[in-house]
Amino acid sequence: MKWDHLAERQSQEHISTWLEYLLQQMPFLAMQLANQHRPGHTATVASELTAGSCDIFSFVTFEDGTSVVVRFAILGRTIFRVEKTCNEVSVIRYLARLTIVPVSLVLGAGAWGCGPYIVTQYIPATPLSYHIESSFAVNALTRELRRGYHCMARIILELSKQTFPRIGALSQDIEGKWTIFKRPLTHNINDLVRRGNVPTCVFPDKTFATASEYFIELATEHLNHLWYQRNSAIMDATDCKRKYIARCLFRRIARIIDMEPGPFRLYCDNLHPSKVLVSARGNADFSVAAVTDWGYSYVAPNEFTYAAPWWLLLEPPEKWGANLTQFVPRYIPYLNIFLRILSACEDNDIQKGTLEASQRLSDRMANSFHNGLFWFCLAARNASMFDQIYWTFLDTRYFGPLQSLDDRLCRLSVEELGELDRFVALKMKHANEKCLDEHMSFDDYVRL
Repeated sequence: MKWDHLAERQSQEHISTWLEYLLQQMPFLAMQLANQHRPGHTATVASELTAGSCDIFSFVTFEDGTSVVVRFAILGRTIFRVEKTCNEVSVIRYLARLTIVPVSLVLGAGAWGCGPYIVTQYIPATPLSYHIESSFAVNALTRELRRGYHCMARIILELSKQTFPRIGALSQDIEGKWTIFKRPLTHNINDLVRRGNVPTCVFPDKTFATASEYFIELATEHLNHLWYQRNSAIMDATDCKRKYIARCLFRRIARIIDMEPGPFRLYCDNLHPSKVLVSARGNADFSVAAVTDWGYSYVAPNEFTYAAPWWLLLEPPEKWGANLTQFVPRYIPYLNIFLRILSACEDNDIQKGTLEASQRLSDRMANSFHNGLFWFCLAARNASMFDQIYWTFLDTRYFGPLQSLDDRLCRLSVEELGELDRFVALKMKHANEKCLDEHMSFDDYVRL
């Protein structure tokens, strides 16, 4: 489903307004914030701003030559900026203290006049994606590719060892214990509000005791997306009906599919080779210096961890092309390479006694691509690709061959079927009106 073009235009306007204000404060703001979190030293220079996917940052250098990174969550690109920043700080501190995953240490965090910020140590290194992409450029299974996959396998395996009793955001209480008492803030929630114009109030503020409960919530988010997005959501009445049926049936799948009980594992929506910084150690050899961008990290259903990685070809799902079946033969060879490397890492950890055989991921990931779990989890987390994934890989698997769209009406509940005509009429009205519901003012966005 395409995003609401009017919502995206509004988001861009917010970004421009906020960025103009930020630029007026630079470079003095970055230096002032850096000074606050490195007492006894004086910042001497701040670089020009560099934009990332969700943040914009400046490199600040001190009189002793030490550099730090001051990061600002971009208003208009990130909706729940305070919540995301708090979650990221918590996860980074947890990983630094209790895991072997290298991270850029947090020196401090807080708020300036127009939003939150984080100050972290500066680590000079190269994104791992650069090394993997070079292998794709020459169309070869190079040593760099295998080494890159090995780095990612080690990170994923370490995250999978971090288990918790509920699904939600990781926080540290006043006694210093790591707990789950806040909702899981996901990249998809951010997109639904920012690009789909879904009101923030429809997302429940709670944790989840079971994977089934959480997947039903994700399925409900897809229905809310179709309900609230006014523009670019449907092409005609038939398309609307098709999208409504798909979301109702996906929620039915979420209710009947077998889910693994807790404890649940730490998961990051944004984990990708571009977020992994590596230092060169020789020809085609390197080591992980730090993993960055932990804002959309949370304790998730085990099924997310068990699903094969979506990033093996580096491209996000939105770039896979209109025909997903053509993606599969491109993906499978690289999946097989990654799984062999992951399996070797597991063998090594089992020998060292840091992993139980029952904790292996490689077999589960291999099965996920054949039993549909890979596509189910991807559809649950990705609103823009939902319809394409559902009709290509999920509908027939769970409900049999499709002769016509009306074949699926008998699968809907009495309530869902009774709502269908009214829903289609409402969405056709939305499409004709070509306007945007105003759920929040600019000041509301600033406060979030």
